[in-house]
Amino acid sequence: MASKSVISLVLVFLTAANVCAYTLDDCLIEYWAGSGSNRAVVVIDFGPASYAFGYRWDGGTKYGKDLMAAVDLAGAMNYNQSYGFLNTISYDGYLNAGQNGWPGDWWVYFTSTDGASWTDASVGFADRVLSNGSWDGWAVQTTDTWPPAHQPTTPVPEPVTLMFLGIGALLIIKHEKVQNV
Repeated sequence: MASKSVISLVLVFLTAANVCAYTLDDCLIEYWAGSGSNRAVVVIDFGPASYAFGYRWDGGTKYGKDLMAAVDLAGAMNYNQSYGFLNTISYDGYLNAGQNGWPGDWWVYFTSTDGASWTDASVGFADRVLSNGSWDGWAVQTTDTWPPAHQPTTPVPEPVTLMFLGIGALLIIKHEKVQNV
């Protein structure tokens, strides 16, 4: 009977991990740039790998370009832009060229309210106003079709990790019940 309960709970964890929205705290952040009480995340998806970077600030209006510039200055992620278009992003051995490589690889800018569902941005990153909890994303496209074939994938702990956390929690609960008897 107990094993069926554990199996059911594991299946719930696996299902929930694939369909739920994320919070900024769920995301595997490579590093944070800036300081302050407001937070935003940018997800950079190179195709085979995806990385998230955090940005913090206090007061004043901040834009997607401020997020990218702060993350660029704070660590190993680098980007290049010209005439308001993002051209290249590099990190962890990945380098993808954008508009200058047309019709090769190019970057598409996305926004999200939950880090799980992405829509292509209606404005460029220079005009995108950030708010506390904002999600921005860039995904490299290898075709010249529209709408974009590839959306950002938010790096979060894999479902197996969540499963082990769930099993660990169950064992702790069971252990506490045994000690209380």
